Amino acid sequence: MSTTQQILPKKEVTTFAFALCHFVVDFACVSTMLCAVSRVLGESGQNSLELIALSILLYDVVAFAFQLPVGIALDKLDKNSLAAMLSYALVGGGVLLSLVPVALFEWLAVLLLAVGNALFHCAGGLCVLTISQKHAGPSGIFIATGAVGVFLGTFSAQYGRLQVAFSLLVLLFLCASITRVVQKVNKKYWNIHNAPFAIPELSSRTLLAIALLCFVVALRSYTGMIMAFPWKSEMLLLALSILGVFAGKALGGVVADRIGFRTTAIFSLITAATLFVPSWEIPVMGLLGIFFFNFTMSITLASLANILPNAKGTAFGLASFSLAVGALPALAGFRIEHPAMLSGISLVSALALGVGLTLVKDSVATGPFGHERMLQAAQVAETAEEDNLIAELSDQVDELAVEDECVAEDYLAAEDKQVEG
Repeated sequence: MSTTQQILPKKEVTTFAFALCHFVVDFACVSTMLCAVSRVLGESGQNSLELIALSILLYDVVAFAFQLPVGIALDKLDKNSLAAMLSYALVGGGVLLSLVPVALFEWLAVLLLAVGNALFHCAGGLCVLTISQKHAGPSGIFIATGAVGVFLGTFSAQYGRLQVAFSLLVLLFLCASITRVVQKVNKKYWNIHNAPFAIPELSSRTLLAIALLCFVVALRSYTGMIMAFPWKSEMLLLALSILGVFAGKALGGVVADRIGFRTTAIFSLITAATLFVPSWEIPVMGLLGIFFFNFTMSITLASLANILPNAKGTAFGLASFSLAVGALPALAGFRIEHPAMLSGISLVSALALGVGLTLVKDSVATGPFGHERMLQAAQVAETAEEDNLIAELSDQVDELAVEDECVAEDYLAAEDKQVEG
């Protein structure tokens, strides 16, 4: 490994660069939706509350559901960094349009924000999944920062629109600069590209596993919208709950890489189900429940990507589309806000993930010490490939040696004939 590659390790640099940009993009989108769009629509007169609700629904549906076609397109185009740069421009355009106090421009701003958000998630997520080498840790770190961006974005409404917009544009410019640097380093030293796009022929077992993984993602999305803990009105506890979401998403993948995807998923969800039982009355139990419940986001994402190794953008899009589907019942008003519901969903998720990961155990490390098993498998494959190459070269050398020997014998025979003549 060269000195430059040691100083700029591709996995760490790519993961943390796009994780930082993920924070900024989600922060910018939520800030603009609350600080500008909601203000203008709220002041538009009759049915203003309905308009605000509709704008948020439109943003959520487009931002998440649109990631599936974007993921498929990026798999084929292999233009992840360019897509990320375009996403910053779209979000920045949404920020600028939101400053125009006209309802029509606010709706255009909502669409730009949503499409830009979808584009970034797929581009950044695909870059991280490509360098993850079947591990869940990098994708966990990437997705974790978005929760912090959303949380902090909700506080922007107390500041002036121009002040917020200027700050967001500066942050988006910094993201573009970071992405450009990563793109140049990749081109010069790493040469990372998407795998050639291909959807393998999927067996019924694999299709069932994909369906179960997407089902768990949808359940997680719904659960996140019904966690109406009574103590969340206290700012400190609310901030700690967001910290629990962040830490759970970030650490879940790291733990899964160490002890196995299936073991981590089942343990974390059963633990969360137990902690949720007294969570309404005991805040610390709820906080720990949130922490363990969020372990599995990176596991489901990495598992989908491992099942579709030549279509990781499509896998990311499937996970995001499932998030949108899971949010719809809550957005439509179907909310069962009770600790028993949280525990029940956690147990159902544990069962679904356990079965799903077992069905694709050849594609995903599901048992204890899965991380080590994957490394060993990779090393065995690499050694076998090297041995085959050495054997081929050895055969070629032997063939050349035989040919040289035959030529030498023919030459000596010819010499003898000339001497005799």
